[in-house]
Amino acid sequence: MTTFRFPSFPARASAVALAAAATLASTCGPAQARNVRLMESVPDTIRVTRTHDILGNLDLRFGSDTARGASLVRRDVVVKGVGTTRVKDVGDDDRVRPSDHDLCARAFEDAITQLAFAARGARASAIVGVISNYEGTVFDDPTHFECHAGALKAAVTLRAQLAVGPVAPEPPAAVPVLSPPPTPVAPPAPVPVVSPPPPADLVPPPPPPTFQPLPPAPAPAPN
Repeated sequence: MTTFRFPSFPARASAVALAAAATLASTCGPAQARNVRLMESVPDTIRVTRTHDILGNLDLRFGSDTARGASLVRRDVVVKGVGTTRVKDVGDDDRVRPSDHDLCARAFEDAITQLAFAARGARASAIVGVISNYEGTVFDDPTHFECHAGALKAAVTLRAQLAVGPVAPEPPAAVPVLSPPPTPVAPPAPVPVVSPPPPADLVPPPPPPTFQPLPPAPAPAPN
């Protein structure tokens, strides 16, 4: 009698995820390799990830200008974070692949984790001057990072400087300034228009006299 052994649930889930991933990958040949460039918001991504827990008491500053004047202990630390499709992403609704934004958030969290390990290893207190450095191409922005999403994973490459001591405070969020309404200005008084005198050659001649000339005096009578 032949005995059949069924894999445990985690093994079955892994097999399902791998099969789904292989099916999705088979539809994307080399000529159709997916590489979507995205500019993701740093504050929004920090809000939806475990970045605060990962950093602990480490300061994090994006933008190359934040490294000016800092006391650096290690320069140009480059890390590559990868966000992949996980087993728990396969659900009853046949949803296999998360969105590009979710994969980029996972890749960002992975990159920040590597930077935090490097900072603690160098006894640094801050990670400053963080910029995107995908395949050596620099993208320097204080509020956004560059992410490249593929068919099943996303990648975020960051370059940072590790510093000790106080760092420049984060700039405050921009507050819209409402200008007061403009003061109404009264329209200027109309300026009277004076017609220029007509040219001399256009002056009409004086009217003819209205009186009759006296008749000539009569001739004297002959003697």
